[in-house]
Amino acid sequence: MKPLIFMPIIVESCSGATSSQKNTGSDSECLEGVTTRLAVAKSAFRFATLTSFKTLADWTTAITAKDLVPLFNVYEVADNNTEATEYETGNFSFETQKEIKKMTAESHLGLPSHAALRSYRTGDYTQVFEITEKGEVLGLYDNDGIQIKGQDITEFKVSIRNRATPDKPPFTQTDLTFRDYEEFEENAAVIKPTWDPETVDGIFNLQLEVQGTPSATEIQVKALIGNNVDTFDTLAFGDWVFTGGSITSHTVVAGVYILVGTGLVSGNLSTGVVSVSGKLVEAPIVAVTI
Repeated sequence: MKPLIFMPIIVESCSGATSSQKNTGSDSECLEGVTTRLAVAKSAFRFATLTSFKTLADWTTAITAKDLVPLFNVYEVADNNTEATEYETGNFSFETQKEIKKMTAESHLGLPSHAALRSYRTGDYTQVFEITEKGEVLGLYDNDGIQIKGQDITEFKVSIRNRATPDKPPFTQTDLTFRDYEEFEENAAVIKPTWDPETVDGIFNLQLEVQGTPSATEIQVKALIGNNVDTFDTLAFGDWVFTGGSITSHTVVAGVYILVGTGLVSGNLSTGVVSVSGKLVEAPIVAVTI
């Protein structure tokens, strides 16, 4: 039989001390702040150590690899837990279903952001990290007692976008069901890093628009950001990925990238995930016909 591993509970925003013992003496209680943001992670993702969990560069690496995705700000956060059910007869009592931990929240999102959030309803993003108003990040220790992961979720529901009313702007409701409420209560890792986790953004989407008629020696393209209305003209030459030949140089004229090559043929143009002035951006594939 596999030996039991007793893992510590870390509440770093209150104290750096760790202990697997559960004594009850306490001069004061250290309570987490209200959850203001969520980040989802792939099921296999782990921070290698507590130090890694606290390191901004490691968060950036995970976001770039799309192992970790910061989502949007959440409001009206509330519990929607389900109580345990029991079977009883005479002096016999048996728990037939454990308590189920659930959370509900609202986000005020435009249509593109609402669509992006709904895309995470299914797939391999089955962990969630909570970020609080106090600048804390709520995670938990993995079974090895060293690596840090998010809380496992079994359901990530995103509602139909609710229309504006005279007293409230449009909003999207999110409902999370956690796999096991005891995960966090027994193995919590609550950190308060030196950087502000509420300012860590996900990847910004760039929309590429091919300009004019591409040729075997030149492709002109514009990149748009911010609901596809703002020109983004700070991509570097090495950021481009083109399957129809080798781009040998580029220049930017009035917000239009002029990509130059020799013997170019029809292919797909994109950028991959790149960091520009501290912001992660990605231009999905656009077809270029030559």
